[in-house]
Amino acid sequence: MNMVVSSAALIGTQIPSEAATETDPILAAIETHRQVYERLAKEVSNHSALESEIPLQKRQSEVNPWEDEFIVETDDPRWIASERALLAAFDAETDAACALCDIRPTTRQGLLALLNYALTHDKDGRSWPSALESGDTRNITRSWHHFLIENVTVALTMGLDEPSLS
Repeated sequence: MNMVVSSAALIGTQIPSEAATETDPILAAIETHRQVYERLAKEVSNHSALESEIPLQKRQSEVNPWEDEFIVETDDPRWIASERALLAAFDAETDAACALCDIRPTTRQGLLALLNYALTHDKDGRSWPSALESGDTRNITRSWHHFLIENVTVALTMGLDEPSLS
């Protein structure tokens, strides 16, 4: 139990930088996700503000990933634009989250940064996608965490491009 508490105390701390000849591609993917998530938060905030500002009868249009766009021509054009922008922001965030599972960390620093980001980003237990398809011959649907663990396992199995300590 003490070890878990000790480890938990490190979550969210800065991962020390290591000298590396080239940058780990996962670090750029993490930064991309941060930026895309920021954009999503702004779109959610804008959408919420419009809900308060525009009367209900002028915001009947709905854009979602499961159905065709339902556009009411008499709606406030800002509402329609916000619906589309919100869907695009959610799609971009999911794509950026998937990239974190697809791009293999190549350094210890990158691997630790990925794991640390995965933990610290998820403030409410629902920040990561829950039902992703593998997109390969396995044809499985799993949580984002499942695919993250697969990515980490592959990185550790293939080895990290770290200098030898011997």
